[in-house]
Amino acid sequence: MKTYVNFLNAFEKELSRKIKKKGLTITVSGPASSGKSVGARTISKTFGLRYISPSKFFREIAKERKIPLEKFSAIREKEIDYQMDRKNLEYAMMGNVVLDGRLTGWVAGNWADVKIYYDCPFEVRAKRARKRDETSFEKSMKNIQERDKEDNKKYKQLYGIDLFDKSIYDIIINNEKLTLEEAKKIVIKLVKDFLKGEI
Repeated sequence: MKTYVNFLNAFEKELSRKIKKKGLTITVSGPASSGKSVGARTISKTFGLRYISPSKFFREIAKERKIPLEKFSAIREKEIDYQMDRKNLEYAMMGNVVLDGRLTGWVAGNWADVKIYYDCPFEVRAKRARKRDETSFEKSMKNIQERDKEDNKKYKQLYGIDLFDKSIYDIIINNEKLTLEEAKKIVIKLVKDFLKGEI
């Protein structure tokens, strides 16, 4: 078992002496507003796993500091990311968890039983974010573009990782044309099929 984030190797070695994994670890990643959180919560409920979201942690800090999330992505201290990624690796190594976040597949590495990536065109993501954030389509497009750019820039600087590299994932879901109910059904079917070795 091994994380794909080199920065975490020493921490992983230390944890492995005292942690024994129990139950499934599933990661759900993808760009902003791609549907990953809906998928992760659906998996959590269906399989009886804890649901952990680093993005919720980041949103809460940005809100406390009264900074827009896309700006917070650019200016937050790297120690916040280090802290969150260490915690996510610990959750992954313990098991019985769904980790919902852009970097969770990389952090969990081989500790994850299933690594899922949600793919979705930029314009579709912007429309979804517009409804959620109650803003204009133009503003939504700008916000998502900035978040994608700043998050990818940050993780390349911190870890040398390209967030849009899909090569590590076991399942890739194109969420462009799926209804909410279809999206929920397909992710459960794909996870079950993967765990049975059928895909």
